[in-house]
Amino acid sequence: MRIVLVHGWGYGPTIWQSVVELLGADIACNLVDLGFSGTEHIPAGHYDIVVGHSMGCQWLLSQNDITWEKSVFINGFTRFSACDDFPEGVHPRVIERMLRKLPKAPQDVLKSFHQLCDPDGKADYPTIGTPDLYKLTWGLNFLRDQDQRLNFAEESSYILADKDDQVVTEAMTVKLFKGNSEWTEGKGHLLPLTDPEACHSIIKRAIADL
Repeated sequence: MRIVLVHGWGYGPTIWQSVVELLGADIACNLVDLGFSGTEHIPAGHYDIVVGHSMGCQWLLSQNDITWEKSVFINGFTRFSACDDFPEGVHPRVIERMLRKLPKAPQDVLKSFHQLCDPDGKADYPTIGTPDLYKLTWGLNFLRDQDQRLNFAEESSYILADKDDQVVTEAMTVKLFKGNSEWTEGKGHLLPLTDPEACHSIIKRAIADL
């Protein structure tokens, strides 16, 4: 059993630590690192299950060198920025404001984003010590510009979202996935940290359906 897990913007692969521990040693987990802290690990090949968190879901759908049987999207989306047929998304000016501030104060941008992800301080996740400005900028441009809605395969996907997520709102999730989602409540945008058991449960169900 081979699984690849992808983190979102402003985070790293350690966000999956508790989920990987719950999955156990019998499952080979390959953790993607998108490089926001300066290190990068981008695997390729075919996997039984791919798991994305936040931007990691959209990133997976953009890849040609990673294929899979089933996908699990956690706090995820296929499009992030608002447009004419997706007004529920985040207005591009919000992302552009982050882009302008990032070169001058990367830690401030990350801190503000982390607070939005976890307003009640439920998750224990350290701030990136040495942010990679190039990769963080790439990630924000990706969030603003990418639209992977046409690449999403509903029949082979499992969606886990939180009703109190302030980054990917309930309205965004319902519009993108047509209500075909499982929900937690009060856990926010960082479900791999705040509810690893729910993440583990939906991944195990995808495995059982192979």
